[in-house]
Amino acid sequence: MSAQRVIIIHHSEIALKKGNRSFFESRLCANIKRSLADFDDIAVQVDYGRFLLFIPDSCDVERLIDRLRHVIGIASIRNAVKGDPDPDILKEQVFEFVKGKEFGSFRVDTHRVDKHYPYTSVQVNEIVGARIRSATGAAVDLTNADLVIKIDIFNKCVYFAVATFAGERGLPVGSTGKVVSLLSSGIDSPVSSFLMMKRGCQITYVHFHSFPFTEKSSYYNALELVKILSVYQNSCKIYFVPLADMQKEIILTAPAKLRVVMYRRMMFRLADSIAQLEGARAIVTGDSLGQVASQTLENIAAISEAVRLPILRPLIGLEKEDIIEIARRIGTFAVSTEPYEDCCSYLVPLRPETKAKLSEVHAAEEKMQKWPELLAEALANAKVEKIRFPPSGTWDAI
Repeated sequence: MSAQRVIIIHHSEIALKKGNRSFFESRLCANIKRSLADFDDIAVQVDYGRFLLFIPDSCDVERLIDRLRHVIGIASIRNAVKGDPDPDILKEQVFEFVKGKEFGSFRVDTHRVDKHYPYTSVQVNEIVGARIRSATGAAVDLTNADLVIKIDIFNKCVYFAVATFAGERGLPVGSTGKVVSLLSSGIDSPVSSFLMMKRGCQITYVHFHSFPFTEKSSYYNALELVKILSVYQNSCKIYFVPLADMQKEIILTAPAKLRVVMYRRMMFRLADSIAQLEGARAIVTGDSLGQVASQTLENIAAISEAVRLPILRPLIGLEKEDIIEIARRIGTFAVSTEPYEDCCSYLVPLRPETKAKLSEVHAAEEKMQKWPELLAEALANAKVEKIRFPPSGTWDAI
């Protein structure tokens, strides 16, 4: 049987956007097209509440579905076939597709959006279900079936699917604005970046390094992490910012116990400057309350005071195991656990301050008369890398 194969995509919380729904749908549609840039002859049709991808017979459907499962904003993906509107013909078409499968129970789940269609959802379920049950002997199970056949009826068309896959959900990347994310080579910051992508943010990454005083391993690890995350945000930019000269000045002038707080205040100032260059409206970090010395309430307050932009901390209330679980799922955990020297590990004091006082921090910065000049030099010497996924073609920002 020759049949038109179709991928039916349902989006996530975009349905709640009412008057702004078309904006979010168009953003998601653009992101889908970008993610499939290396697939040929894929036609995309936008229908209210769903997207239809008409695919040629030569298409690698498994690879296509895997790609779509990484597009944030998609709730579900159905591998479907365009069927005949006549239920008596439709039941035979569905049976042809399921007769070679092994299943002890099944159910038919029809969603009739087109109310002009002359049969109700229940009637379609009964007609198609009776054909399958009589031919296979399989039981009907409405709660925990081995095989679920989804039938969608809309715009005078009928589609049936025997395989449905979960998507990443969330809001389409780029729909809520730009942010700058501080990316180390560790476990937390890639996860925090991913979670902000799921809230529709377009991420520009900033990685600080202390090369040549530390190895360049964190540099390469960070680049690899961005490549992994680019599967979720097709076009990524990362700034590699040298921090060694600033750290030397802090070591020479500031109390040892305040070094980490001082390091991070300068990092946030640099991130703020990059945010201005990129038109970003917030800074993202992988802070989790109480996890390390710099992430106590007092130190978070002392560090945040250095900038005016909002600082988003999506991991702030998560336990480490929760963060690790997400890192494994999105594919960053293996790279994040490779050996590296982080810039903040450079000459860290034995007893870092956990309850920094702003008066002491301000006094230490006043002794560092060169810090504005050092910030400008670090920004001027930053190296920018652009990553695109799929890698073929030119770099295309969202």
